[in-house]
Amino acid sequence: MKFILSALTAIAAAALCSCQSQKAYPVYFLVQDSNTVTSAAESTSSRMIVNFNGVTYTRMPIMSLDHFERFRSHLNPDGSYGVTLYAKKEWRNRLYYNTVEKSGMLMLPVVNGLAMEPMRISPVNDGVLVIWNGLNGYDLKMIANSVEPIDPELEEARFKDDNPRPLPQKPQGVQSQARDFTGRTVGEIFN
Repeated sequence: MKFILSALTAIAAAALCSCQSQKAYPVYFLVQDSNTVTSAAESTSSRMIVNFNGVTYTRMPIMSLDHFERFRSHLNPDGSYGVTLYAKKEWRNRLYYNTVEKSGMLMLPVVNGLAMEPMRISPVNDGVLVIWNGLNGYDLKMIANSVEPIDPELEEARFKDDNPRPLPQKPQGVQSQARDFTGRTVGEIFN
């Protein structure tokens, strides 16, 4: 009897785990690191950085897909898509204050591990962030799993790609990775 009760408990726990919400597609925004020259005397061991095209960004994103409630995509002349993301009401102040504080610096949108075109930050007081290009139909489909599309019929017609693009490979000839002042590996993001 105890065995049956234990088995039923395990089955119920597995069912509850499978019903939990799906993890959001990895879309986030990194901000250019304001302190690119760091000395060993600094004790900011929690500060983690990442490089993209020679620019250093803080690894902690200011926003991720979890902070947005709606989106609208647009088609670019090169055939890629861009997306306009509308922040949830409770996150608009965070977006505004972060963009005011970091005004003039670069913001790097990262979608599923791939860097998109960096943007120069200006204060965002309407809760809207835009990834201008580089997305494919698979990206839009995965974004729609977490964020409600404004025009579901249009977005569904754009979900052409069944597979994500391949993740970028580390360039050949790179012997060793850069390290920060604490000795941690500095990650590289590629597009």
